[in-house]
Amino acid sequence: MILNRILSLCGQSCIGRIGLLSLLIGLSGCQDFTDDTGMTLPEPDLKFVDEALNLPLDEKEYTVDIESNLPWRVKTSAAWIDLLTSNGLKSGSFKMSVTKNTDVASREAEISAWIVEGAEIKLKVVQEGIGIALKKRTLKVGAKGNEEEVIPFATMVAYTYELSEGCDWIHITDGEPITPGVVNESELKLKIDPYKDVEDGRTAYLYLKGSNGVTDMLTITQDKKPLEDIDYLRMFYEGANGDNWVKKWNFDAPLETNATHWPGVKFENGRVVQIDIQEPNNIVGDITPLCELSELKVLKFKRQKITGIPEEIGHLSQLTNLWIIESAAGGSLPESLGECQLLTSFNISNHPTATPAGFENSFSGNLDPLIKIPGIVTIKAYCNDLSGSLPVIPLDGSNKPTTWKNLMEFMVYDNGFNGSIPYGYGIVIEKSGSKGIFRVNDNQLSGQIPSDIKAWSQYATRKKDWILKGNNLTE
Repeated sequence: MILNRILSLCGQSCIGRIGLLSLLIGLSGCQDFTDDTGMTLPEPDLKFVDEALNLPLDEKEYTVDIESNLPWRVKTSAAWIDLLTSNGLKSGSFKMSVTKNTDVASREAEISAWIVEGAEIKLKVVQEGIGIALKKRTLKVGAKGNEEEVIPFATMVAYTYELSEGCDWIHITDGEPITPGVVNESELKLKIDPYKDVEDGRTAYLYLKGSNGVTDMLTITQDKKPLEDIDYLRMFYEGANGDNWVKKWNFDAPLETNATHWPGVKFENGRVVQIDIQEPNNIVGDITPLCELSELKVLKFKRQKITGIPEEIGHLSQLTNLWIIESAAGGSLPESLGECQLLTSFNISNHPTATPAGFENSFSGNLDPLIKIPGIVTIKAYCNDLSGSLPVIPLDGSNKPTTWKNLMEFMVYDNGFNGSIPYGYGIVIEKSGSKGIFRVNDNQLSGQIPSDIKAWSQYATRKKDWILKGNNLTE
């Protein structure tokens, strides 16, 4: 064979073998398997020894065997697979490592191998998931306890749970039966007894145990006194990089509006009514503690690093303004957002061109929770990863909107919304006259533009850039 002749000519020297590798790899990228002497190289014969790889969830290194009569290469686009070697001369193996799968469900990827460009073979790689996971791992409650604390979790396996030894102050109600083999969104409900001791609070642990051997743990701490606004401010501060803030909060100061002691915070009668921090301040963390400030009306962050909008946002019954702008936030909008019935201004946008690297929001899901808020005026969610259909505005028997009647600005451009534009937006936007804004460009919208939008007084001048651009809509 031509390969054996070349090996004989090169001998055993390192330089000869390096030259051989370069020659054969070059030849393997061509469709013509004839060398310059007229001799024909073998037809490519390449295959993975295993038909598929089924891997456990842990981080580990693997050796993958491959059979070939010519030099080959391998590649993958999966971020969780690292190919430690990517080529070889003939039958042999390559090494790869995988990261731990922290998702409940398994994940799949492919590794491609080829001798000739465009003639790739595939190896399917499946890594099992953890099977079960709590969606919160810490819970802090006040001394008054709680009649029903919901602990959400996801599972694909049967499970059991237990409390730490000696814990008799937490009572658990199980969720609905699950279907093994698919991802089940379930929950445990906890009733937590009041704590009347004047000493320090108490701590217990809830263990959620999957039938696959995976255990997740929730730490439950109860304070010795009812939590107040100062406690929730401190919880947020300590969990959001407070020691490294540019402008810090002074917890020894009175709870009074003071730009020096409480930058960005406004108080009324000792209660927090506004948090507005829109200058870079090194805030990095979860806003869940702030969702217990029952008198909070305004919550605004810009160019911080906020985890997202937690389910607890629905506790803020007095909230009128929620802004999380250019703050590296993501995730879906929680259903409980619809419980903020006084909300008028909602802004989770990124600047189209000027958001600093690392601060881009990446909210996903849809805007449906907002349709439950009757008096909303402004919705700004542009330059995110939102998808699905635009919210349908409920109409009465005369095709008049029954909610969102005060909507003035609807700006959701540069997302992934699809489907058609529902009837009703033009009616509510038109009421705002020249101040009305309806921008849905650069999505994946299709179908015919509804008659109420075409009757909008600004339609003729705005349709090209605000509606038609980047969509598949027709007039």
